[in-house]
Amino acid sequence: MKKVVLGLFLLLLATGCASTRGSVQMASPANEVQLARYSEIAVNVSCMSGVSLSSGDVERIDALILKHIPSECSGQFKAVNPANPGPSTLKADVLITKYDEGNAFARAMLAGLGQMHIDATVTLTDYTFGDQIAKSDVSKTFAWGGMYGGFTQIKDIEDGFATAVASSFSGKKKE
Repeated sequence: MKKVVLGLFLLLLATGCASTRGSVQMASPANEVQLARYSEIAVNVSCMSGVSLSSGDVERIDALILKHIPSECSGQFKAVNPANPGPSTLKADVLITKYDEGNAFARAMLAGLGQMHIDATVTLTDYTFGDQIAKSDVSKTFAWGGMYGGFTQIKDIEDGFATAVASSFSGKKKE
C-alpha cells in the first residue's frame, strides 16, 4: 500500500501543472504571412518598474525563452539574437508585468491560496522600421495545494511560462 501511495505521489509530481505551458492571449494578432518574412529574431526581456525581479532572474527567464524558440517556432528563425540585426530581423520585447512567488505555506494548506503568477506583455516589431507586428499577453499561474503546492517554487513554473512566450513569437495561439 505504501508503495502505491508513493508511486501515485511521484506520478503527481511528474505530471503536475507546474511544467505545463502558460496561456497566450493575442491582443493584436500577427499576420502569419507577414511573420514569415522574418528569418531572425532579437529577444529583449525586461521587467516593469515595481516588479521585484533580480537581473539574474531576468537572465534565467531570457535563457529559458531562447531555449524554447526552436521547438515552438518550428524552425522559422535561422538566427536568434543576431550580432548584426537587419531587415529580416523581428524584434521581440518581453515585458514582465507580474512576478509573484505566492506563499508556499498557504498553498500547502489549501489549493488556490498562495498562488504564484508570472505575466508578461510580448510585443513583436519590425527591427528596422519599428512597426508593431503583434502584441500578446502571456501568463502562467500555479495554485495547486497540498504537499505538491507547498514544495513547488516559482522557478518550477518559469519553464512553462517561457514556452508560452516563445510560442507567441510564431503568431500561432497554443494552449
